[in-house]
Amino acid sequence: MDLNTFIRLYQEFLKECASKGWIIEVLIEEFGNHLAAIKNSAGIEVQFYIELNLDNSVQLNNKTNQSNLDYGVIRDSGKGDVFAKEVLDEFHQYWKSHLPNRYSSFIIYNR
Repeated sequence: MDLNTFIRLYQEFLKECASKGWIIEVLIEEFGNHLAAIKNSAGIEVQFYIELNLDNSVQLNNKTNQSNLDYGVIRDSGKGDVFAKEVLDEFHQYWKSHLPNRYSSFIIYNR
């Protein structure tokens, strides 16, 4: 999968979260690194991130690199655990409904 497709999927997922009534605040949105705060109606907030590992990328040719992407939820231990799991489960369901396979490596096209 290429990185732009995954980022688009992530951004569309955040819009879907907002349609559920969750409050979304994008904190970081830069190449390969994205962080958004997500707050539910009970006021519990988690941070959902994606982070591209550019330090360990493999050059496939002069215009294409391949790297791994990490994603997850940062939360306060305890009260945020249940909501963090809900956010990840929702993301996995969204991913599965839009792309049948999960990918652990991503293609980055050099410009």
